[in-house]
Amino acid sequence: MRKQLINANNTLTLFLTVFLTIFCSDISCALTVTDEIGRSVNTTPAPQRIVSLAPGITETLYALNLEDEIAGVTTFCDWPAAARTKPRIGGFTNPSIEKIVSLKPDLIIATADGNRKDTVRQLERLGLSVYVTNPSDTNGILRSILHIGEITNRGKDARKLVEKLQKRLNNITAQIRHKSKPRVFFQIGLEPVITAGKGTLINEAVERAGGINIAGHDAARYPRYSAEGIMGASPEIILFAPMVNDKEFTMVKSFWQKFEGIPAVKNNKIYPINTDLISRASPRIVDAIEKMALIFHPEIKIKLYQFAFKG
Repeated sequence: MRKQLINANNTLTLFLTVFLTIFCSDISCALTVTDEIGRSVNTTPAPQRIVSLAPGITETLYALNLEDEIAGVTTFCDWPAAARTKPRIGGFTNPSIEKIVSLKPDLIIATADGNRKDTVRQLERLGLSVYVTNPSDTNGILRSILHIGEITNRGKDARKLVEKLQKRLNNITAQIRHKSKPRVFFQIGLEPVITAGKGTLINEAVERAGGINIAGHDAARYPRYSAEGIMGASPEIILFAPMVNDKEFTMVKSFWQKFEGIPAVKNNKIYPINTDLISRASPRIVDAIEKMALIFHPEIKIKLYQFAFKG
């Protein structure tokens, strides 16, 4: 009798295994997850065709070794170089819905800071899985990496990556803890002069690197500054985002030469920072923070890191 029960249980187990295998293959074992803006999203446990709607998301996917699963990216997704060979779906504020649909994605990853709500709603109405990330600072970027890892079946890779990034951030924090912080002006635009204020990723990155953003308490996220305002703030270091076709930085240098009274200009402490490094919500934000930390505190010890990808 006991042997019969065991055989019956084994038969039932085999049946359930076969049934679930067939069932899961038909509906891809749909899972329901909550994205970073509180939406419920139906997705599969291991998506094979992912469309990225932002450069930072694309960089994160590559960092998690998901190159083969990326089905489409925006026209602004240019790093790493391999991303430029992926099918383009348009800009991240105005992607082509038709192109996205034609790629038959089983997962679309968007960002709340850049992608339009209407775009997400349109894709959602078409029955597509759209997961929205919403990182506003470095900690948020680390959380987004973990979330993207979870929904793409790369949880282990994501945890390892975040652990490495956190160690690098901790190393900076430990070395600058008791150091004086220089006043920093981050120049985004030239005419007019625009900088990064409170609530921006740039502001938080400057602070993590051991600097004081002179626009850090400005209510506007990207305020304009007059020459008088900059001179009054008296920045000790000026960082700027290089402009297109100004590889020698002649325009920037010429602009600041008019303000010799500013400490940063007087002491020749004007440095370029790769815009993509500091403005994209990707693992490379830590690269930007390390570079700035060395500018603010050249005596500290940091080995600048470069991401390497398989293949």
